Amino acid sequence: MKRRFLIGPVVAVALVFLYLWPVWVLEYRFPFGGGDLWGQLYPVWSFVSEWVRRGVFPLWNNRMMGGDPIIAEPQYGLLNPLNWPLFLMSPIPKWAVLLRGSLPLAVGGVGMYVLLRSPRWRLGYGAAVIGVAAYMLSDPFLTHLGHPQINDGLAWLPWSFLAVDRAVEHRRWAMWTVLPIAMLGVCGHIQTALLGAAALVLYALWRCLEPPLASAPRRLGSLLLTGGIALSITLPVLLPALERYPLSDRAGMPLLLVSGYHWPLGMVVDLLSPWFHGRGARYFWGNWGRIESAYVGAVALYLAVPGLLADVRRSRSRFLWVMGVLAGLFALGFNGPLGPLIAKVELLTRMGKTGRAAYLVSFVLAVGAALGFHHLRRSPGLRRATALALGGVGLLLWVSAPWMAARVPPGGPFLRAVGGLRAAAALAWVLVPALLLFPTHLLWRVVPLVLLTTELVASGSLVEVEPDPMPVDHAAALAFLRADPGWFRVDVDPGARNLWPPASLQTAGFEVPQGVGNPMELREFNVLRWSIPSATSPAYRMLGVKYIVVPKDVPPGGEGIWPVFVDDPTVDIHLNTSALPRVWLIYRTEVVGSYGEALQRVLDDRFRPEEVAIVQDGPYLNGRGNGRIEVGYYGPNRIVVYVETSAPALLVLSDTFYPGWRAAVDGNSVPIYQTNVAFRGILVPAGTHWVEMWFWPQRLWVGMGLASVAVVAGAVVTWVEGRARRQRGSAVRDVSSP
Repeated sequence: MKRRFLIGPVVAVALVFLYLWPVWVLEYRFPFGGGDLWGQLYPVWSFVSEWVRRGVFPLWNNRMMGGDPIIAEPQYGLLNPLNWPLFLMSPIPKWAVLLRGSLPLAVGGVGMYVLLRSPRWRLGYGAAVIGVAAYMLSDPFLTHLGHPQINDGLAWLPWSFLAVDRAVEHRRWAMWTVLPIAMLGVCGHIQTALLGAAALVLYALWRCLEPPLASAPRRLGSLLLTGGIALSITLPVLLPALERYPLSDRAGMPLLLVSGYHWPLGMVVDLLSPWFHGRGARYFWGNWGRIESAYVGAVALYLAVPGLLADVRRSRSRFLWVMGVLAGLFALGFNGPLGPLIAKVELLTRMGKTGRAAYLVSFVLAVGAALGFHHLRRSPGLRRATALALGGVGLLLWVSAPWMAARVPPGGPFLRAVGGLRAAAALAWVLVPALLLFPTHLLWRVVPLVLLTTELVASGSLVEVEPDPMPVDHAAALAFLRADPGWFRVDVDPGARNLWPPASLQTAGFEVPQGVGNPMELREFNVLRWSIPSATSPAYRMLGVKYIVVPKDVPPGGEGIWPVFVDDPTVDIHLNTSALPRVWLIYRTEVVGSYGEALQRVLDDRFRPEEVAIVQDGPYLNGRGNGRIEVGYYGPNRIVVYVETSAPALLVLSDTFYPGWRAAVDGNSVPIYQTNVAFRGILVPAGTHWVEMWFWPQRLWVGMGLASVAVVAGAVVTWVEGRARRQRGSAVRDVSSP
């Protein structure tokens, strides 16, 4: 029996390698165009791994923008255990990143298998494997190959449903019940986690209200304990993220800009063929943002409809109907009947991407496909009715495909749309003899899985992958930059970003006053950075940019900027002679009361950052002096500076002002002032002093403390429950013994 149980995990792993065969056989990479995986996550992961090798776990990344609290951005996944093996490698090899991106598919597939084989579902091995293939190779997983944090949320969903069943059905509570639900929250993508949590809450309430109602209080208590501990474990991720969100670019966007990721009604046809609207970044032609469909394969859809209908008398399938309908309506967003409700709730509107609820629809259809396989094997009447219906569906799709694609742009999009629909028709016809001729033969068990796998692999394996681009050789330019022992930032001109992306410079170890395109980047720094009109503006000098990467043979950007390295084949490097050092002393300040006032003053052409500092609600200085600065240590979580000054001064550091940074002068705590719009300033008295700054995000440590208490509480409850169970078993044996 144990060996047969391994069928599911083995199939899941095999399907991952089969689905991504271009990656393993042709040495392609995913996703197409680099995506978030290589453009956003890899530079941060490389930074973390480099510092972990030095014995420091970085909470702050000083290589992007003016510094970024990466611990407060869940999408970087610092607290996601699935990322930790990567952090132990430095440099992180490509194969490890690709395995990490593939891992959620296997986790989700195995979870679906265990769920469908559990006492709640009791489906056979063949039916469970159908559910595995349909879910783990569905469009939501494919679309997010470039963002493993999203796919982690999808992967832990079936495990979380299993955990709810475990909490409801067994009197003995166990700590492991909490872990899948907690992992859903720790996955790092808040939107996916919230959607999954909503589905789990609905499922938990459904299970509580199932008969017998007399046991509802016990079920509710067990579920509240499970949910409470799981939520507590996610607090180290959630609390810092809540602190960061109001300070992010996304929070500052107008609602109209964050609410454009909704299913159009016409996407229903993509359940039959995602090629109708063009699959992947290369082929999508719709006039809305590219959104994942709920496509699980036409074969799975053909199995899911009779499966969900035949099983509707059971509570488990009635729940699937409810969840599927609600998820579909939510995915429609403003295009569906729930639009007015979503518009009234700012959390839902800010969430914006309601279309991501597609993965809940995919889950329902995958389970429905497994149910369809299960019931069709056992019911000759259902097989005949389904075969007859599929014959008609196939004929209808084949004939009407050109008419259905009438509004598709001509050429390639039209051919792919018609071809996809007719492929779905052909699959319907192939299933007909399988249903009629092989109801009990082994071939019947194999044909649907082979058809489904072939369909999903053929339609999706080449969508999000591409040949690994040959890296541009910037070795000489890197050597030039590394030869400078100073402490500086390297900027990339907009015209050179495709030639030498800022993320690549970050990965190479350089600090860049740009982010990685994450909408959760800190708004105040980005507003300042992109409001500076040119490299000759006074405000630009504050950024500490000594070198600027520009396209080949571009003339210097202004006075004080000239080429110093021109031996790279695609770019030149210009020296910015007016850049300020990363830390400097100021003896005269202007005090303002708001960010807007500070920004207006700093962007003034008459502003002289080496002479005056603009401080928000900080100290007023109007003196003269001179001093000397020596940087003793500069790391991701701590900075030490030795200062000698003849008069009271403001020590200005061109790193981002953010809650959680603490400072001390000679060991005595002092405030940090928001200086020059987005940077940090510390008042230093006359004399020789030791100044220290360290990143101590209070919400992280509060979350860690609460999570630790919850884990201990869960372990205690598990031990008490187990001890009580053993005592009851011992008492029963004593009574029954002669």
